[in-house]
Amino acid sequence: MTGKWRLLISAVVCLVAIASAFHFLVMERYGVPDSGIRVVNQRSDDGGRDWVIRLYQSDSRHHWQASGDGYAVAIDRLGSNSFSLDIAYGSSGDGRHRIRQQVRLGEGLTLVAAFGAGPAEAGDTRVIVDRVK
Repeated sequence: MTGKWRLLISAVVCLVAIASAFHFLVMERYGVPDSGIRVVNQRSDDGGRDWVIRLYQSDSRHHWQASGDGYAVAIDRLGSNSFSLDIAYGSSGDGRHRIRQQVRLGEGLTLVAAFGAGPAEAGDTRVIVDRVK
């Protein structure tokens, strides 16, 4: 009987490990984050950078906040389509950009700021907010 219990417990532990790995490796990257915000820094077609900020649960949340390597974002809802943005990105060596403005955001992608190429960059830098339903 103890051999069957060991096999059963080993199978359960293995399933929990697989489920945890799936959650952290797949769902955290592609699913809706608990914080309701995801910031993605990607290369654009012209060789520049696009900072895409995705706001999830945009009808029910009133505040989004995230920070990471080279960025800090705080967004507050002021009205149904009105938002206050406080976005900082870049390292101190390259020059840190800060965006503080109030904007109207509909569903989908909205370009909120664009900067020309710096001395160490190949193309323009754009900041885009994607309000996901």
